[in-house]
Amino acid sequence: MTARNQKEHDAEIIEQFTKQAIPFTELPGHLDSIQMLIEMSKVAGGDLVLDVACGPGLVACEFAKVAQHVTGIDLTKKMIEQARNRQKELGLVNLSWGIGTASPLPYTSASFSIVVTRYSFHHFLEPKAVLRDDQSV
Repeated sequence: MTARNQKEHDAEIIEQFTKQAIPFTELPGHLDSIQMLIEMSKVAGGDLVLDVACGPGLVACEFAKVAQHVTGIDLTKKMIEQARNRQKELGLVNLSWGIGTASPLPYTSASFSIVVTRYSFHHFLEPKAVLRDDQSV
C-alpha cells in the first residue's frame, strides 16, 4: 500500500461517514450487541479501554458505564462530534475522544487494558496491520 492509496482511502472514509454520522446513531439494533462485547471483554472498574473506529461513541459510552476510563478514536470528526453529544446526554465524565487513524494508533504501547472495535475491519486497507501490537507510536 502506498501513502497515496491510504490518503485517498481515508478521504473516502471521512466523506462517507461524515454523511452517515447522525443516521448511524439512530439505526435500530446498533446497541444490541454491545452488552455481549462488555461481557466477553470482562471489563471491570479499573480498566482503561480504547475503542478503535469508535464512530458516534455507542460502544465507548456503554463501556464507560463500567470501566475506569474509555478513549474513543475515529478518523471522522463528525462521528467524534456525535460521540461527544452522546457522552453529554448520558452524563458520562470518564471518556476522552481523539481524531486519528487505527494504524498507527497515536498511543504508546500498553496504554490500555482492553482494546475493542466494532463494525470496522472491513474499512481498513490493511486489517492485519491494525491488529499488530507494534503499530502504536
